[in-house]
Amino acid sequence: YLKQRAYPGWFIRWADREAQATILRWFELVVVPGLLQTRGYAQALLADRIASSPADPDEIVAARMARQAVLARDMPPELWVVIDEAVLRRPVGGACVMREQLEHLMEVARRPNVVLQVIPAAVGVHEGLRGAGFIIADFAEAPRAAYQDTAVRGQVIEDADDIGVLMASWDRVRAEALPRGASLDLIGEVAKTWT
Repeated sequence: YLKQRAYPGWFIRWADREAQATILRWFELVVVPGLLQTRGYAQALLADRIASSPADPDEIVAARMARQAVLARDMPPELWVVIDEAVLRRPVGGACVMREQLEHLMEVARRPNVVLQVIPAAVGVHEGLRGAGFIIADFAEAPRAAYQDTAVRGQVIEDADDIGVLMASWDRVRAEALPRGASLDLIGEVAKTWT
């Protein structure tokens, strides 16, 4: 019920697919991926948003937090995340929220099923600058699917050719990212700046 009230109709379909995935590959250029957001970060993202939507921000945050249960289940999916360094430095909610968020990222990234990598600012131009973030999901007994936000609505993508294009983009953004350990070091360094 919470899911139906908090999510736009087009997103419910993706949330159900996400919960069934065995592998999730997620690239974000602008914000921390929803499955890795703290409550404070999620609230800050929604607090000052100009919207005509009647959805209650508290319900949206609660639904976002509930989605994270997928990472705590008995057989969680592998979660591969690549983010741009700008995500770590954008002051969403202020210093306290950001420090808590980055500490949370470091904690989650130490789980055996999670790999978090950062594309450092020094890279400059990279494949991810071409568009919005995206998620590619693999399933045990279904074809791969993907999700991408647009300014109008999110899109669930099932066309094999389109998913092939996203997989190529995934490979290119990952090629620019720091290795797992160096990414955690960078996150730790930036966390210290949020005082």
